[in-house]
Amino acid sequence: VLIALLISLFGHFYVFVGFPSFLFSKAAPLEENFVAELRVEPVKKVQLSKPAAPKPTVRDESSNAVGDGVVIEAGNGGQGGGAQEGQPFRLPDPGIYYYDAFLDGQYLQTASIEWQVDPSIGYRLFIHIPYAFVGPFIFESRGKIDAYGLAPDFYVEHLGSRPARFTRFDRDGKGGGKMFFSQKPEETKDLPPGTQDRLSLMMQLASLLGGDDKIDEKGTVREIPIANLDTVETWRFQSQGEELSDAVSTMGPMVLRHYKRLPVKEKDLKRRNDIWLIKDFGWIPGRVRLENEKGRTIELLFKQLDPIADLP
Repeated sequence: VLIALLISLFGHFYVFVGFPSFLFSKAAPLEENFVAELRVEPVKKVQLSKPAAPKPTVRDESSNAVGDGVVIEAGNGGQGGGAQEGQPFRLPDPGIYYYDAFLDGQYLQTASIEWQVDPSIGYRLFIHIPYAFVGPFIFESRGKIDAYGLAPDFYVEHLGSRPARFTRFDRDGKGGGKMFFSQKPEETKDLPPGTQDRLSLMMQLASLLGGDDKIDEKGTVREIPIANLDTVETWRFQSQGEELSDAVSTMGPMVLRHYKRLPVKEKDLKRRNDIWLIKDFGWIPGRVRLENEKGRTIELLFKQLDPIADLP
């Protein structure tokens, strides 16, 4: 019992404070490839419709390949009558994605991303990262599909034994609205059209590429409002281009699209956010790497997919 208690205490200290770097190795640094800025893509409306029932998911058992996803083309997207012009938008097929998870370069366990979506109902994105003795890291985003793509209603994160923290989106049906934060309950923020949270961002990029994979060639910067736990900021993600790469080391060489977050403020210089999306899997996240200002990193490397049913 005493040994288990000591292990638990050390685990909590590691998560919330961290140990000196000479005791534990850090995640391997990413190679810095500086890409010239080609152009900036602001938030735009997407081509929406009330699609017919999607075709059954097709899965190649030998490769974990998935079907074509749900296409959302010209239409109203549940926002009222009339057609809408915009960027093509194809949602990835529902599924449970499994990843090798690393904290500061140390292997944890198998993590999962559960992605459920029905354009007429909405979506649910749930990440579970097990962590022995400390408790799992849990992140969840729920919302709808609107004229700008994914439209989060609620984002929550729960890290080990820490209290859950959340952001709530009160949308006005026109892309705007207000945001409320558990960290600052006395404050509200205006909700810019196209705002994503830190989870929905991945599937928003995947859906844009699914609609038209010719967008965001190397150097293109996509500006996206991102809701954090206490504010909203415009994040700038630069496409590093499409290439055959082994960046997802668990899968071998694959055609990937890499997005790198560019610093906007001085504090961003010590923060990293890199996302690699897999072309042959409907642009689902293949690798995700997050690094905070203290150098702490969380990294996910894709290894398996299981299709699931749509939202009930």
